[in-house]
Amino acid sequence: MTTTDGRPRGGPAARVPARPATRLVVVGALALLGAGLLLLGDLAGLDRVLPFAVFAALRLPLAAATWVVGLLLLVLRPRWWPALAPVLAVAVVAVAVVVPRAVADPPPPPGGTDLVVLELNSFEGKADPGAIAAAARAARADVVVLPEAGDRMRRALAALLPGYRTWTNVPPTAAEVRGIVVATSPRAGEVTARRLDDDTRYPWAEVTGGILGDTRLVAVHLVSVVPSWIRYWPGELEMLSRWCAGPGPAMVVGDLNASPDHSAFRAGTAGCTDAATATGDSLVGTWNTAVPSWLGTQIDHVLTRPGPTGAGPAARSVEVLDLPGSDHRGLLVHLRLP
Repeated sequence: MTTTDGRPRGGPAARVPARPATRLVVVGALALLGAGLLLLGDLAGLDRVLPFAVFAALRLPLAAATWVVGLLLLVLRPRWWPALAPVLAVAVVAVAVVVPRAVADPPPPPGGTDLVVLELNSFEGKADPGAIAAAARAARADVVVLPEAGDRMRRALAALLPGYRTWTNVPPTAAEVRGIVVATSPRAGEVTARRLDDDTRYPWAEVTGGILGDTRLVAVHLVSVVPSWIRYWPGELEMLSRWCAGPGPAMVVGDLNASPDHSAFRAGTAGCTDAATATGDSLVGTWNTAVPSWLGTQIDHVLTRPGPTGAGPAARSVEVLDLPGSDHRGLLVHLRLP
């Protein structure tokens, strides 16, 4: 129906206004910001505080979940693609950051001295010492490093591994969670260990001599990424530069409660090579055993640092072990010493 002058009745006021395009732009911008904080917050150093430290540790599964949810929303709401496409692109970048760690570096040259290291967080001494000893014997481990283990674990291993020398860096009255046990095989020779009384929440230990030659091995247990400890965590990772940026060959072995996805880990360990990254095994989780290894995070590490001439320990192979009693998986690392 028209008016007498030919215009549609009701004029422009009768039209249904279109949805503002700016609404989709705002939603897309917010979604992009959220995805960036969730998946790439470590690139801005946000992962030194909670909850971003946890997000960084779970970067790969979170990126996969983002893709699943994003594609599902695209199927259900195709018109949302301008907002969803940038989010999916951020997830692709997050995966691209992680996936290279699944590609092995060229192996070290043949020759040199073989060194076998077994590492396991013994979960407050609850790990089965019989299983640890059996794994050490089967692999002919030269050095065994057990964070969260004290004198009770040391005595149990000493009885199960005759010929091995055993130490712990805490007194017999200390709780198992406070200590680190180190055991060395007869083949390792005159190895010695000493407690390090640096400003760390849990004491560390330094192992030298014997088969290690000029290489210093530091056995570590860093604080957990939890509200009561997070303020100490970046500083303890920074302290690793004492070995990773030091003048001589070195190794860092233990539970770092961090992965290469953490900016503080990358800064503190600059100069060191993560054995699992070098062998393409960095994406196999060592924590938590309650979830499959492909879903977990590798927070246990064997790091190596060459000397000034370029000679030093280098990883040949890495195996992640399931050992009963612990909430961590163990690392069995075969290395080459010069």
